[in-house]
Amino acid sequence: MPTFSGGNGAFTPSTTNDNWTVDSVGTGVFGKIIAIGWGGRLITSTGYRTRWVRPSAAGTGGKTALTVNGHQPNYNTAAFTLTSTYATTQPTLPADPAALWGQDWNAQGGLGVMVFPLANPWWVSTGVLQGALSCRNIAGTDSNGSSYDVTWEE
Repeated sequence: MPTFSGGNGAFTPSTTNDNWTVDSVGTGVFGKIIAIGWGGRLITSTGYRTRWVRPSAAGTGGKTALTVNGHQPNYNTAAFTLTSTYATTQPTLPADPAALWGQDWNAQGGLGVMVFPLANPWWVSTGVLQGALSCRNIAGTDSNGSSYDVTWEE
């Protein structure tokens, strides 16, 4: 399976927009999330809470695309989209603390990486649970001081 990665680096997060959304809606593909990462480089202690969750309703409108990096030299166009915002409405997320993973962390040098085992990745598929996975902050915003990444196979 081809592997791709991307995310939002050194940007200003929001508590109403996703840091990123991996989206298979309309593309007819099946894939798996194999790693996520987050980190901060603030100079003051700032508490954050970030969740990785399946939206209960998909985002609508034009997508603001994030740069995707292909890992194979002969297959570098992803079928999934990697999005930061939608023009009309953002994906609807279930209320906190519902999440595949929720993490409280400190953006003053805090970081985390999760690499999923081969037998238990997070699956994403068109037509199943909105065909998307969102990463969004519940608490914590800054000015260009945090980063959020994802790696997937499709």
